[in-house]
Amino acid sequence: MSQTGATTPFSTSSTLTNSPILKEKETQLPGSYLSPSTPPGAGLIASASAILESVVSRNSEVVFGYDTAQQFGIGSLTKEWSKNGSGATYVEMQNRSGAGLTLAGRLGQGTSSKKDASGVLSAYTTPEGLGQMAPSLASLPPASHSGRVVLQVAAISALEPSLTLTPSLAPLSTSIPILPEGFAVVLSSSAQETADLAAASYNVPGSHIIHIFDQYAAAREVRQISYPGINSLSPAGNVEQALLQVGYSPFDYRGSATAKTVFVVLKGLLSSVLEAIADHVPEIGVVSVRVLRPWNAEKFLQVLPKTVSSVQVIDEVLQEGATGVLYEDVLGTIFALPAAPSVHKRSFTPTKILELASRPSELISLVETLSKSASTTPVQSLYPTNLKKLLFYGTSSTPLTSLPTVVAQSFVNTPGLAARLSTDFDAFSKAGGLSVSRVLISSEDAVAQNLPTKVILPDQEVEGTADFTAVLDQALLKTHDVLHNAKPKSLVLVFSQWTPEEVAANLATPSAEIARERGLAIYTLNSKAVAESLVGTDPEHKLVVENVLGHLAFLRLYAGASCTEAKLTKTANALFGDEVAGIEITKVASRLWSGIFQVPISAAAPADLKDAPVKALKSFEFNAVELESFRGLEAGDQESAALGSWRDAAKNILFREAYRLPRQDTLDTTQQNPSLRPDLEERTFLVTCSVNRRLTPLSYDRNVFHLEFDTAGTGLKYAIGEALGVHGWNDEDEVKDFCSWYGLDPSSVVTLSVPSANRGPGYRQTRTVFQALQQQVDIFGRPPKSFYAALADHAKSKEHRLALRFIGAAEGSSTFKKLSEVDTVTFADVLKMYDSCRPDFATLCELVGDIAPRHYSIASSQAAVGDRVDLLVVTVDWVTPSGSPRFGQCTRYLAALKPGQKVTVSIKPSVMKLPPDNMQPIIMAGLGTGAAPFRAFIQHRAWLKSQNIPIGPLVYYFGSRHRSQEYLYGEELEAYLAEGIITHAGFAFSRDQKQKIYIQNKMLEDGEMLASMLGGKAEGALGKGVFYLCGPTWPVPDVYEALIGALTQYAGFTREAAAEYIEELKEDERYVLEVY
Repeated sequence: MSQTGATTPFSTSSTLTNSPILKEKETQLPGSYLSPSTPPGAGLIASASAILESVVSRNSEVVFGYDTAQQFGIGSLTKEWSKNGSGATYVEMQNRSGAGLTLAGRLGQGTSSKKDASGVLSAYTTPEGLGQMAPSLASLPPASHSGRVVLQVAAISALEPSLTLTPSLAPLSTSIPILPEGFAVVLSSSAQETADLAAASYNVPGSHIIHIFDQYAAAREVRQISYPGINSLSPAGNVEQALLQVGYSPFDYRGSATAKTVFVVLKGLLSSVLEAIADHVPEIGVVSVRVLRPWNAEKFLQVLPKTVSSVQVIDEVLQEGATGVLYEDVLGTIFALPAAPSVHKRSFTPTKILELASRPSELISLVETLSKSASTTPVQSLYPTNLKKLLFYGTSSTPLTSLPTVVAQSFVNTPGLAARLSTDFDAFSKAGGLSVSRVLISSEDAVAQNLPTKVILPDQEVEGTADFTAVLDQALLKTHDVLHNAKPKSLVLVFSQWTPEEVAANLATPSAEIARERGLAIYTLNSKAVAESLVGTDPEHKLVVENVLGHLAFLRLYAGASCTEAKLTKTANALFGDEVAGIEITKVASRLWSGIFQVPISAAAPADLKDAPVKALKSFEFNAVELESFRGLEAGDQESAALGSWRDAAKNILFREAYRLPRQDTLDTTQQNPSLRPDLEERTFLVTCSVNRRLTPLSYDRNVFHLEFDTAGTGLKYAIGEALGVHGWNDEDEVKDFCSWYGLDPSSVVTLSVPSANRGPGYRQTRTVFQALQQQVDIFGRPPKSFYAALADHAKSKEHRLALRFIGAAEGSSTFKKLSEVDTVTFADVLKMYDSCRPDFATLCELVGDIAPRHYSIASSQAAVGDRVDLLVVTVDWVTPSGSPRFGQCTRYLAALKPGQKVTVSIKPSVMKLPPDNMQPIIMAGLGTGAAPFRAFIQHRAWLKSQNIPIGPLVYYFGSRHRSQEYLYGEELEAYLAEGIITHAGFAFSRDQKQKIYIQNKMLEDGEMLASMLGGKAEGALGKGVFYLCGPTWPVPDVYEALIGALTQYAGFTREAAAEYIEELKEDERYVLEVY
């Protein structure tokens, strides 16, 4: 093999460090031990978004992960830490209109039990998701140390119809203007800045925070990064002080001190490129906005050069000509100046932003045009000369998917060097998907450290920039433009089973032309054949050896002419030790040395091809942050569901041990029955319905009913205030109708894998198709956005495929919202709407997912009722605009229960807990079925009294529409009042009189009593009352005001002091809300 003479900025000995073979699923390079308890200041090799998740998890009580953010790779680590108990509680959410109401309701509860989190609620979303949340954020109470919201917004979205991803911040143009007072909005661009601002976001107790970060590029890079020094921070009075503590200001200025033209841009990918351009184009400057709200006009003017005559405001907008969030702020600030420079609006749509991000040279031209600069700045001038750029193209079918990570690790721990890794995916241009990994190697003081790898190795520049290109799957040579980014005279390594001559022959005509014009040195390695010659066909050993061979092949070419076989062997020994997969490393290195061949590229195109039509090659499109097809099936992963026969069911029953099914006769009464919903993580019980009694008249339009379940012999125990999870079934007739329409035999058998975390690896269950659809598969539930995108892959009709992809993409949000919230379509409805989609039943089960349990507050005290659990339920039903009737799945199931029927249930803890001292007053406010937990409270106090145990006052406020129709448990309440169990009651039936009366009106009448019980005026426990509210969210503000009024009028508080006192009550769990 001839050497290319390619040089390297680093000597071989200085760049090679320990580099174990990695699994592709890992999101960090080795040596990074990231968790919510990572020591502040630690040096890590990780992505900024991973560190952001760690910061969020350690500083939050609850983290809400919206599906739009999960789609772009944010939330998986937080979810994992939540499951293993090392981080904040993680709640998966769907993005839709009014999504922010969940935060408002949860924040109003103020039930933080995680003292170091200080009642902070966090959420992951995107600019588009923020637009859905913004209107409802006005419902949030003011931020305080004991309760505030931090939104981490990943700046990334999808274009329609291509679904290509863009870093555009355009959706902010509709959400930022309607944000309520009390919100600060900060933006970050670089990786380290993302981590630092994530930490600073939790250091402003007086403000809700929105932090927007570059998930399109910078935040996803795996690189050297410092964990924020959280322990050294003290609570800041405002967001600017918080940023100052971590070394940042509201605005950054970059460029000439005497600039005549200044560009103003929000922090993000675009600002990173503009700042680099400002270092090379004369007489221009860039102001990057880090704090958008509150806008600080004075600080903005301080960074603006006095010499400026033209201010160009880069506004990111959804439609051409529209005004974004930045222009009016800048114009209003500059307009007040005595000699104001001209201010120009430059509105860029998401498509234009993607174009500029993919082709930095075009942004340079735009800057030079707008600034009327006579200079011509080459794009390469933005990058330092000692920067080496590596590019890897792979597919899900290649065993070398981890090679980019392995190569990056070769340089990552070397003093004086910095290595970065970024991987993008193209889900559509090839079956199974295509990956493009970029690795950058440079000195630590490189000027371009803050420029994302996607800018330094862009997708669409005409001039190639990669110093090294690796093609990990030979099939890509025929279909994709894999040499487009190769730099003239650079190295290309193709992993192929073809001979060098066959590689040359299989090069597509455009690629062969590029190879000739640019003088590329192309090499090939048959890593599969070499690995098999060393270790045979053992899949695990072969995988390891193939990656070692790939690693050594790169190092040999990278080192250039200075590399000898002896040096390579010595390096391999230092990297991997004496042997790999039982084979001596010297033998591996020797086979590698003799296994690389140069591909002969002719000086001119063959004569017979000169006039032949040229087939266009596919370009890489970045349309996915991660792909399931690139994840191998490992321990803990689940096998697919599979249709089978009754013979399969018989095998599972007869050979239990082989199929990991424990025998029921070996269980005691406290163990989970393995046949009882083994797919569920929670402990379940099989209880018997004994009473189903309607409480409202048959003529009344609301069916509120009382249920009693016999729990004898089940081992079910529950505490006061806990909730009962009901695992409801789908309607039998609807299931039969769906089976008939879909062409399913209801009696066919399906074998489903059970999550190994629940029952151990390999655990499976077998049931009929009818049982699966009735009891487990949520076929009549509401599909999330991701379902439409997944279903598109099964569409035989092109129109259906495009429509489903549109709905599942960011641009289809309004259509999805209508389908979900107005038409309230189900999974079954969507399948009927797009009937060319017919995934097989096993796939359908996986696409749809399982029926989630519905939780209802328990309406009984086990001490009082014994082996029984009671529920209070209202049937949920409605009619769609098209006239179709809809029913709440679980309330419909419960309403139809007959005495003797078995029901699968589980127990869920709740915030509704009795105070520790039985003498403490209890003040309860329940609306409608919100009366359920208070019936349990009253029962328990009555039971205590029957045991001659002293009890304190019990005050009960109850509200509904009509006394004659919704006086729930009225006879019981009258008896408790007569016995003195309930010491005071305030019943509000809003529509029984001309003027509506609500529970807050009754509370206002009892202000003096409430102030005495809650405000500490009474002595001892009698002054330490606990207030509870259960029911819908809407009365919370009025109830809050009633308590504020009571404390100010009768307890001597000022309004401010009363508000602070209620916050203290929240922390002490004496002001408890369970609202929905």
